[in-house]
Amino acid sequence: MGQEQSVTERDKASPSPSVVVGSTLPRSPTKHAGTALNTRIQPHTNRVTKKRPQKIRKDARERKTIPFGGITIPHRPPFEPDLKQTAMSIMKPVVGKLPLTDECLHYDDVCEVPQNLQKYFHQRYSIFKFYDYDIRLTNDAWFGITPEPLALRLADDLPSHLYSTPRRTTIVDLFGGAGGNTIAFALSEKWEHVISIERDASTLACAQHNAEVYGVSGYITFIHGDCLDFLDRLKHHPETLDLSLREKCDMSQTVLFASPPWGGVDYKEQDVFDLSTMEPYNLKVLHKACSPMEHALYLPRTSDLRQIAKLAPKGEKIEVVQYCMDGASKAMVALIPEATPELT
Repeated sequence: MGQEQSVTERDKASPSPSVVVGSTLPRSPTKHAGTALNTRIQPHTNRVTKKRPQKIRKDARERKTIPFGGITIPHRPPFEPDLKQTAMSIMKPVVGKLPLTDECLHYDDVCEVPQNLQKYFHQRYSIFKFYDYDIRLTNDAWFGITPEPLALRLADDLPSHLYSTPRRTTIVDLFGGAGGNTIAFALSEKWEHVISIERDASTLACAQHNAEVYGVSGYITFIHGDCLDFLDRLKHHPETLDLSLREKCDMSQTVLFASPPWGGVDYKEQDVFDLSTMEPYNLKVLHKACSPMEHALYLPRTSDLRQIAKLAPKGEKIEVVQYCMDGASKAMVALIPEATPELT
């Protein structure tokens, strides 16, 4: 990091995943996974001339056309709630288990793995300790899943405020993916309700399957949908949420966790990552969608701290934590407090 990114390190040592993941696998991971995964790791911590657009074909209704220099460029914007559709439909949790599809894969040998995934396959036991027990991932899910040691430590660190007023009883994983963070939240036993949202059906099927492997599927409520749609309903149209979701997601008792796509691996090439360039949802869009609720953002390790600092509610501070494995920082988490309405 540059000079403006420097922060005081509290811990120098960072143990390897092999120390964290523990000893020999139990015969029945579903029965014993909860206790086998309660080991801890120590992170490094930082407390810091007008032209009319072309007509859109009926088969391209999801794409907008933007005139630019006389050239029409297709563009798909981030999700924007359709109020008419919102008023007509009810968002419900998944009932039962989605079927595994041809995209829900388990690789046994590196020769089966696509070239661009082989690096991640070699780290599979750091991603899921019980990988050999038929853990399933889509090819896209390999890129975005949080390594298990980091997910467990993050779940342990994330304040649940069970003794605060009002109590925080629900954690919502907005980008649930294949279940890495969701499973860790369930294993932490800190929350009365763990909710995971995923818009891709195959990835959600993987998450449900993986939660069964770890013996926590019964503690998680899965939603097949878009997280920004969910948040818009929760804040502005609660009547369009299923009653069970409304009861679990009292805004005053809910903490949001967002591990969004970072827009590919190009972020690694930047000394200081500009969070306004994240795709498909940048920092401003995510923060606006999550506010005023308390939320934790899982961001690239080189994220611009100045941009994060601007998100602090008036009179509040933002805690930023760097999470490391094998002596190297993997990501940072920004803990953004609930915005308290100003007195007039």
